[in-house]
Amino acid sequence: MKDLTTAGSSIWPFDIGIVGTGIVGTHQLTREAEEVIRRSKRTFVVASGYGVTEYIETLCPRVTDLSYLYEPGSNRLPTYHRMASEVVSAALEETPVCLAAYGHPWVYCYPTTLINRAAPLLDLHVEVFAGVSAFDSLLVDLGTDIANGGIQMYEATDLLLRQRPIQSDVTCVIWQPTVVGDPTCPSGPYTSRQFEPLRDYLLRFYPRDHHVKLVTSKNHPLIQSSVVSLALGDLATELEGMPGVGTLYLPPLTERAIKDAELFDVMVGNVTQADE
Repeated sequence: MKDLTTAGSSIWPFDIGIVGTGIVGTHQLTREAEEVIRRSKRTFVVASGYGVTEYIETLCPRVTDLSYLYEPGSNRLPTYHRMASEVVSAALEETPVCLAAYGHPWVYCYPTTLINRAAPLLDLHVEVFAGVSAFDSLLVDLGTDIANGGIQMYEATDLLLRQRPIQSDVTCVIWQPTVVGDPTCPSGPYTSRQFEPLRDYLLRFYPRDHHVKLVTSKNHPLIQSSVVSLALGDLATELEGMPGVGTLYLPPLTERAIKDAELFDVMVGNVTQADE
């Protein structure tokens, strides 16, 4: 059996490894991610967690922070293309290389998609490794298990573009509400007008006094996450001037009635028997 643990070996099973660095700085960088970084000849970093880049520099001899590619006020899409191009170009010169991205590399990390599209055309093999995502942190910050009745999740701008229907009796999570309707890298805070379309659309499904939560997870172990409760009708004014981060949580408005009475009786019967 071949040994796949030799650092820098040509038998290392990928040309590009993509890892997530988590949300809370280096505290959520997994052992698996560290191993991928340690065995890569070059690592590219797109991470906003405190001290992440500096820590990765202790694991890999060549580290490039790609954050410099962001241009305030400019469209984010060309930036993501340049990030992916940097990683793929490096892999064509020497492998393996690594991209270390904030959170989970398959959760709102478009360079992962671009790299996976380009790699097969260039005979490069990509492996993606899990990281702690903003959704994982959201569950902790809310302090509740929201999975029992199901979860619906939408990206804020896509929600408006496609006019997606919302089930008000199911927990709803809205990603990126603080940058809704803006394809650029924000150069400053928004006014309430930016958020009025999102507020008005959500009011089609919920009353104005429905209490929701804006959650901003901590990115440093010594600070606290922010969980702000507000009435949905006040969403636009509450988001005015806020930083471009945060996730919107809308609890169910009602509980849907049980339709399959026969299955319900079976479930209740099993619980009763287990208690006896």
